[in-house]
Amino acid sequence: MKMDYPLQGIKVLALEQYIAGPDCTMWLADNGAEVIKIERPKVGEPRRNYLPVVEDEAGNKAFGGFKLYNRNKKSVTLDLQKEEGREIYRELIRHADVVVENLGPKTIKKLGLEYETLEKINPRLIYAAISGFGRLDEYKGVYSDRPAFDPVIQAMAGILDHIGEEDGPPLWGLPGMADLFTSVVTGYAILLALFMREKTGKGQFIDSSMYDSLASLNAMGIMIYSFAGLVVRRGTAGKFQYPMGTFQVGDGCYVALLVANEFIWERFCRAIGREDLIKDSRTENGLVRVQNREFLDPIVHEWMQARTNDQVVHELINEGVPVGPVQSTEDLVNCPHLKARKMLMEIDDPIAGKRVFAKTPFRMTGVKEPPAKTAPDLGEHTESVLTGWLGYDRETISRLRQDGIV
Repeated sequence: MKMDYPLQGIKVLALEQYIAGPDCTMWLADNGAEVIKIERPKVGEPRRNYLPVVEDEAGNKAFGGFKLYNRNKKSVTLDLQKEEGREIYRELIRHADVVVENLGPKTIKKLGLEYETLEKINPRLIYAAISGFGRLDEYKGVYSDRPAFDPVIQAMAGILDHIGEEDGPPLWGLPGMADLFTSVVTGYAILLALFMREKTGKGQFIDSSMYDSLASLNAMGIMIYSFAGLVVRRGTAGKFQYPMGTFQVGDGCYVALLVANEFIWERFCRAIGREDLIKDSRTENGLVRVQNREFLDPIVHEWMQARTNDQVVHELINEGVPVGPVQSTEDLVNCPHLKARKMLMEIDDPIAGKRVFAKTPFRMTGVKEPPAKTAPDLGEHTESVLTGWLGYDRETISRLRQDGIV
């Protein structure tokens, strides 16, 4: 059997909003799944009007905040507040392989569309629920009913406690990290469930918690606390090895490096022309280098300041020291390596024109390049899906539109 994409033939219903759900299903769509995004009639999901915005001569608007996480999907409008809308959704469930849902903690139960109901309609259904703090009753915790956004989760999972100056406040680092990492974890779980279904014939419920995901991302901090009793936080990262972190160079730019062990330390010393420091009692291992930073810092600083960004990177790389420049988003968009890796995808949108997006970050030798279809207009595929999946005729769909069901 010839397959262009690994998820070819897999049908996904997406009851999603904001980032975590949409990013997860976008990865599935990039790899061949047919993703049907269920949205409220006339309104759509909240990110449909997220900036930045591009407007064409006719006044039509394309919102980058929505385009970012919704390429290669289909949009169906359906009013789940009405019983007829819920009945259509249940009909779609009969044909679906996967549901990805990240609505509020109590919304799905109020609608009567929870997994326990849907699995009776389709026992092969895989239902992935993304929430801030988890859904399953047997794992219910004190935060389970709370709503959550990305900075809340980053803060509670200890991520923000790592970012900033030692005597300064915690800082919000990468916006959306909790959503994005959870979306990948959820996608991984969906693939595991699909693999299990091939063997058992049964679907299952996936309980994906943003808090759990970022706690696992903080695994090193948890281990260090357990082994050493040390709370790794702002200003404490360099307790075991040095040099590490970011360093300003002569042209005002910054580079990042980590001398992770004594093999790298020898290479670093050769690169800066100070082989005498390899066995110096003040610098011979990571712990003493940390203790003698007042001695070592001026040496490193002087060498860095005498060189440009490119020179520092070139000279350290030549000796096998891992180092890289601190790059901006503009640097990424123009990066020749990313272009060679085909990591940047150009999508031609009818309103915004050609725009650049980051692509799914892996390559498979037996898989075609991901499609480059722009995010769908609200309800763009309602008729084709209701016709193709459920066999509805135009008269029925017209009546549903008049009644505000679709």
